[in-house]
Amino acid sequence: MRRWLFVIITCFFINAANAVLPQEFTGREHSEAMLLLNQSDFDVRLAAKSIYRLGSSRRDILDLLAEVTWTACSGSRKMNPDTLSWLAKALGNTKQARYAGLLDYCLNNVTGKNTIKHLKQARDSIEGTTTDSFEGGKTDLEQMRVRLMKKGGPISANKAVKQFDEVRKGQSLDEVYSILGTPNDVSGVNVAKGRAGHSFVKVQTSDDMIVFMYSGIGTIRFVFDDAKAKNNWLLADAKSDKGLIWKQLDGKFVTINELINADLITTGDASELREIVYHLRKQESVERAILDRAADRIYRSRLEPGGELADALAWLCKILAKSGDGRYMQILLDVSNTAVNDKLRKFAGKAANNLPETSEKQFVVSPS
Repeated sequence: MRRWLFVIITCFFINAANAVLPQEFTGREHSEAMLLLNQSDFDVRLAAKSIYRLGSSRRDILDLLAEVTWTACSGSRKMNPDTLSWLAKALGNTKQARYAGLLDYCLNNVTGKNTIKHLKQARDSIEGTTTDSFEGGKTDLEQMRVRLMKKGGPISANKAVKQFDEVRKGQSLDEVYSILGTPNDVSGVNVAKGRAGHSFVKVQTSDDMIVFMYSGIGTIRFVFDDAKAKNNWLLADAKSDKGLIWKQLDGKFVTINELINADLITTGDASELREIVYHLRKQESVERAILDRAADRIYRSRLEPGGELADALAWLCKILAKSGDGRYMQILLDVSNTAVNDKLRKFAGKAANNLPETSEKQFVVSPS
């Protein structure tokens, strides 16, 4: 009898401990929990923004959000004021009296005009009272992170690789999660998009992304689309550890041969050229037909502006130099004298100087 009682009590405490983070998570919920448990302020802020935008009906996720907030307000963790402001905004957006006491606690312990403003706004958005107030400092976040990382995992290796290769741009984070299983790591990243604005007033634009890493398979990045019809984390791009290339225009993986057969050396944009170069650099030798197309592209695009394109063309010059084919010497010398980009001129000149003299006829650009 005592033995059975011991088993029952043990099971109760095990279940109680695991109840903080139950097994059944959607992809977004798992991502938000992992980001909140990371030591990076950027990751925590990304999770808070996600919860603020999309809300959550799960008390365990909101309590985790509250616990991380408490660590900052209590001084247990040094946190960027902007991150704490987003945590406060997310808590205020819940409208739940359970978190009113925590916001009061933060207001009494935090300095910083802007952070206090957001804490007050969050507190003012919560009405009513409760006997079930959140109490901070009761959760071991590190233990929770370890337990969460042990849960689930990718599907079987062979199936995971096949399914990973078939991901497409625009798929939702939850859809990818349901197909591939739990990623080995979740993190955040800020990716520059370029500059926007009018006349002389230009600002750098960027996207905050959630990154799924599947060990030995690849990584997937999701960007938040706030369009009313979508309002979700959607697949932006992916990188394969198995030699496939992400074709941005089509939003899918292709092989290097597919890229070359599609003649993207001639027509591809800077990102596609960089992907081609990345894989060509790994090859011991490159077919002359491909080298001819590379030389043709370098020459034809030498007058085009844009640092990213020039960088890709410069790497193509190195591919030609590596070939040791002296037929490309003259065209590279022409590029080194006429290209609009300094880097491209420099690399074209170096490539030409590294090629040997040849008795073969020099390469001639194909008729346009």
